[in-house]
Amino acid sequence: MARRPKFRQPETLVPRILSIIVLVPLSLWIVYWGPPYSLFWGGVIAIGLAIEWSLLCLKNLLPFWSRLAVTILGTLYLIVASFWLIHLLAQPEGWKFLYWLLFLVWSTDTAAYIGGRLLKGPKLAPSISPHKTWAGFITGMMGGTGVAYITSFWLLPNVFNLGEILFLVCIAQCGDLLESKAKRWSDVKDSSALIPGHGGLLDRLDSLLAIATTIALWQWFV
Repeated sequence: MARRPKFRQPETLVPRILSIIVLVPLSLWIVYWGPPYSLFWGGVIAIGLAIEWSLLCLKNLLPFWSRLAVTILGTLYLIVASFWLIHLLAQPEGWKFLYWLLFLVWSTDTAAYIGGRLLKGPKLAPSISPHKTWAGFITGMMGGTGVAYITSFWLLPNVFNLGEILFLVCIAQCGDLLESKAKRWSDVKDSSALIPGHGGLLDRLDSLLAIATTIALWQWFV
């Protein structure tokens, strides 16, 4: 039985804001820059994700067979998501698709965070993530869907309908919860301390990885 992790106080606002100011335009620039530079940095990030996942697996407190299953499934999950995203970066118009996914994820996370902080209320999944609330989940759904729907007219016209966008926004939030559960199993607050105020790559890309895996499996098997 995994023991309950001890959560530290949230990071100060300044490093969080500074990280956002630096990383958001840098991410958009790298994606728009295109191959070979975007592919290089995509590969670097994929390696970073693999390292963080390996460290989480080493700290995993589950019984052996459960730990082995989680390790294998998590590794396959990262391989599928990374392969699909790097393949997307290699496409001539792939930057538009990835921009849209980033806008969807960022708006969902921001709306969920603000809504949860302001409205509070019942917890969404207290055994997994004690700070997430149903209010945050609902505002995340609304904010993410609204931004994704509006930006789809510019970036991805006639690709996703409103119902599919709602589904992807829900998947984004499920990806966040999935990564929180993995950290609980390993008794850690963040996947690493790579990004000041935000944790590691897995902490920042959990929602994007979930969406990438979902779309990849849909394209390959449906």
